[in-house]
Amino acid sequence: MKSIFHGTARRPPPRRPFTNALLSTVLALAMPAAALAASPEAEGSVYSNTRYLDDFSYLRDSARASDFWDGVKYIRLGDDPYGLGAPYLSLGGELRGRFETYSNPNFGIKAPPHDAYLLQRLLLHGDLHLNDYIRGFLQLGSMQRIGTRGVPSTTDIDQLDLMQGFVDLRVPTPLGDAPTLRSGRQEVLLGFQRLVSVREGPNVRRAFDGFRLFDSWNGATIDLFALRPIQDKIGTFNDPPNPNQALWGAYATVPVWGGLKADLYWLGYENDNAKFRRRIGEERRQSFGTRLFGKAAGWDWNEEAVLQVGSFRDHDIRAWMLASIVGYTFAGTPWTPRIGLEANASSGDNPRSGTIGTYNGLFPRLPYFAETSLLVPSNVHDVRPVLSVKPLPDVTVVAGLDMLWRTSTHDALYGSGMVAYPGTAKATSNRVGDEASLDIRWRPDQHLTFGLIYAYFLAGGAITEANGHDVNFGVLFATYKF
Repeated sequence: MKSIFHGTARRPPPRRPFTNALLSTVLALAMPAAALAASPEAEGSVYSNTRYLDDFSYLRDSARASDFWDGVKYIRLGDDPYGLGAPYLSLGGELRGRFETYSNPNFGIKAPPHDAYLLQRLLLHGDLHLNDYIRGFLQLGSMQRIGTRGVPSTTDIDQLDLMQGFVDLRVPTPLGDAPTLRSGRQEVLLGFQRLVSVREGPNVRRAFDGFRLFDSWNGATIDLFALRPIQDKIGTFNDPPNPNQALWGAYATVPVWGGLKADLYWLGYENDNAKFRRRIGEERRQSFGTRLFGKAAGWDWNEEAVLQVGSFRDHDIRAWMLASIVGYTFAGTPWTPRIGLEANASSGDNPRSGTIGTYNGLFPRLPYFAETSLLVPSNVHDVRPVLSVKPLPDVTVVAGLDMLWRTSTHDALYGSGMVAYPGTAKATSNRVGDEASLDIRWRPDQHLTFGLIYAYFLAGGAITEANGHDVNFGVLFATYKF
């Protein structure tokens, strides 16, 4: 499968940062409480993490309006003379400020000893429903960074760009369903986002250009897609699709029994500039996976397995991944504690083998293991006990201890973008290290979230043998959605 999209984009001259993004964040966080919702939603915010999933059609009944922003969440544009649904427009956005500080970013491997910077994100969107069958979604974004980062990053700054812009067409069928064809730029998340995610932690979220066809019936869903990831560039309206990478496939979710559901999927992936065994070439990879998940009687579970086959240059690819999350919530106990155990395992490479064994997580969520986002799920296995409590109804505290090892001592450790950490492939130890983390979130209402994150990574032999060091990581952030 070759190019889905063609074309190049010219980088304009550098522009001055939009300092009003920070000012807007400060103003939003200083808004009086009277302008906010009276109380948080019992089951969570009406604002989704992926904003095109927001549904404010219930506000066609003006008597249900109760929030300061409800006046722009459902703007009626006309009548419904043909019974297709009345047209309306919904406006919204997000303001986020996030301060990050590292000691030894990238484990200090070819990196400065300290990093500290402020990330600002401003997103604005419009969701136009011409009727129940035709919809257009547009989202613009400005992402800035104050301060310097000592290691390269393509996800910090984007002066002003189209983050999402797509059209939905729904076509009813005699079966009673209405498949949706979506074309354009869009965020995509699949399942638990172990392979395809929106990348919420970094300043610039991940998006794709392409097509999706999805449908649902009797509790089951199917999603077919052909996509190219977006290349994040610093300038203005200059983020093209990546001509060297593509993603396509099918993802289905089906109810099994009671609280048990199953995902079944096939993902095709290509990368013309992949790098394995110090060589650059064409990677063609197929991922076949399944996930079992659900909740019942206080228990929750999320189990996933992936088999990968394909080719890289003149080598075959054989790789795999296993992931598990099991937890129990003590619903009748003060602070509603949940005890969980998370475990992951992914294959690594052995240069003496005729096949490439490194598992590729494709476009995984970040952070994946714990909060430092230092590692992607390639050639790593780990075990992480987790405790979460709610000391107040709007406060959640999560503490975890992640213990990590290399699966193969002949393969490297990998960071974001499947970039190998220099020297780690030559290390003899399989011990990666331990990461203790604490995550505190306070959401006083459905719009506003404050967060504090701290993590300490105690480096093991696989890192110290490559001249790596322990890592301290801290985050303070505030997000306002409307």
